[in-house]
Parts: sequence; C-alpha cells; structure tokens
Amino acid sequence: MSTAGAGGPKHVRTGLRQQLLLAALECSGGDLGRTFTAEDLLLAAWGRDPLAWGLRGHERAHPDSERIYKELDRVKVGELLEKVRQRTYRLTPAGLASASAVAGAKPEAAEKAERALADAVTEIISHPVFRAWIIDPAAPKHFRDAGYFWGIAPGTPPSAIRSRIGRVDKTLEAALSLLDDLGTDEISARPGQALYQRRDIQRAMEFQATLKERFSKDLAALQADQRP
Repeated sequence: MSTAGAGGPKHVRTGLRQQLLLAALECSGGDLGRTFTAEDLLLAAWGRDPLAWGLRGHERAHPDSERIYKELDRVKVGELLEKVRQRTYRLTPAGLASASAVAGAKPEAAEKAERALADAVTEIISHPVFRAWIIDPAAPKHFRDAGYFWGIAPGTPPSAIRSRIGRVDKTLEAALSLLDDLGTDEISARPGQALYQRRDIQRAMEFQATLKERFSKDLAALQADQRP
C-alpha cells in the first residue's frame, strides 16, 4: 500500500504504466479533447504514489521528472496517448479504455470510455474508404486513399504515420476487448440501435491488415512499415 501523504487516502500500488494511465485519466477528466503536459502527468502520478514517482531520497517532497519521461518512452505514444506537441499529450480512445479498466479508476470513467470508443469505432467503420472496400475488396487501389483513411498526407513524418496507423489498430483491439469483457456482440445506444457489432470490428481489422499488406512498399519507402 502507498499513501498520498501523511494521513492522506490510501491507494493500491499498481504498476507504473497503469499509474501513468490513471494520471492521464485524472488530467483529462475523461475528455478526449483535453490536453495535458508531461509535468501535469508527473504531478498527478506523484500525488497518487510519491514513493514510485518521487526524487530518490526526497520522495515525499519532490517529484522526479526523469521517471515520467522514462515511462512515457515505454508507453506507445500515438496508440494510448497522442502527442499534440512537445511534452503535451491527450488520451486516445484506446488509452481512455485502458485507463478506465485500471484498478482505482472512477466508475464513471468506464461509461465515458465506452462512449468515446464507440465514437472512434463509428468514425472508422463509416469512413468512405472502408465503405468502398466493403462493396469492392479490390479498393482502394492507390496509396493516397489509404492515407486518407489513416489521416496521413505527403510530408507526414514517419513517426506520425506509425502512430496514426497504430491508433486504428489499438482502437479496434480495445473495442473487441470491450465486447469480450461484456460478453456481447454489439454495443448499443439503446435497445435495437446498435452503434457497432463484433462483425464490424472484425471486418475493420481485416481491412486494416489488407491496407498494410497492399501498401507495404509505400510504407517501407516512408520508413513507416509496421510489419514484423
């Protein structure tokens, strides 16, 4: 067990990655549009567990900035956290879902995560490039159309390309995991109104794999090939 200070509330000790996600959840308030800095993350994480995030020998007096940067390097930024600018981030839908599943997250976080994930999945499965592939599996024929789906354009840095492709992967994986956890095949806004179904996720995963394979040479040329 660890405490947030003398006489402060107790928190179950969790791994640093989980603590970082909880800190991101606290900083964002569950709002995917809200940004936060690495320093915000550090203070939130240190407040929960000063022994884990404090400066060695002065854990309860000073946070250790080096620890937050080391942990940010371990987290897949772009999949769970989106880097907005230097040292500034926001949660992705998959990151919000992962954070809300960590022990210690507030119960209402799960509801926010489910809504945000549904919005992100809807954006994927309603995209015109994906819909065109459903009708004709030979589409798309040009890399620019795959880029349109992934949100990349000429001049996009390789790291950003990998992050945006990875974000689609993580969003779909998080949605599938949620369906498994709930023991259901669909997420509905209300009875009879499905937001997305397991089949939607499976087809979107198939489409994503097809794009990465079909345009692997283009991705390799951009130093953004994600294949093992």
